[in-house]
Amino acid sequence: MVFGLVAAAFLISTGDSPLDTALRRAEPPASLRASFTVELTDGESFRQVHFDPRLPADDARWKVVETKGDSSELDRAVTEWGLQDDPDGWLFADDLRASMGRIVEAEDMGAAWRINFQHLPSANDGPMDIWAAEHLTGYAWLEPVNAQLLRVDYHAPQPFDGPNGGKVETYDHAYLLQRDPEYGITFVSAYKVDVRGHFLSADIERAYRVRVTDVDFFFSSPVEEALFKAKRLEEDRKNSPLFMSSK
Repeated sequence: MVFGLVAAAFLISTGDSPLDTALRRAEPPASLRASFTVELTDGESFRQVHFDPRLPADDARWKVVETKGDSSELDRAVTEWGLQDDPDGWLFADDLRASMGRIVEAEDMGAAWRINFQHLPSANDGPMDIWAAEHLTGYAWLEPVNAQLLRVDYHAPQPFDGPNGGKVETYDHAYLLQRDPEYGITFVSAYKVDVRGHFLSADIERAYRVRVTDVDFFFSSPVEEALFKAKRLEEDRKNSPLFMSSK
């Protein structure tokens, strides 16, 4: 049994298919935008927010449409997301390739591959992200036949010291990925964060759940959409089994 597990593990480059194809599908062009509704909960309070970048700038593009319960932490999460230049950019794991690095270890688990990696700092990471990444192990689940990323997990294998004297006892962060049927783009459809620790004399426990619904992708112009479709069609042709076997 042990030998079987060892034989199922292998190294793969993020520049090779099917991992490269799956990562490219999670890297949309800047001209792709999205309107969406997002639901956030901490188990007791609930917020529902709608975003539409097509609305005039003086209108509420980021609008809280339903609120249940009091939660300053949940309100802070909603506010921080809405203050982003492009809140719809949070729907994409487009820095995942940079976070993985060049070579990763893959395990063939049968229906999916588990990609094991140590998170590397990317352009989107802030100081806190870089600090936390030093203590986390990353796993990405890949369905290899259709080159589709399914899920990404970050887990702290053991407790670690936090900044300013704090301590993180447990940390788990996972996000689920879904493929848009029209454009073939892979986007984040849900995520969860579970953190437990203490800072000074206070115990800290956070458990967030986020679900994205009613997603509508569109391009900034018909020309950009046509260019994207032509490029994607050519990439799919090159990655097809018939094309690869003819080389």
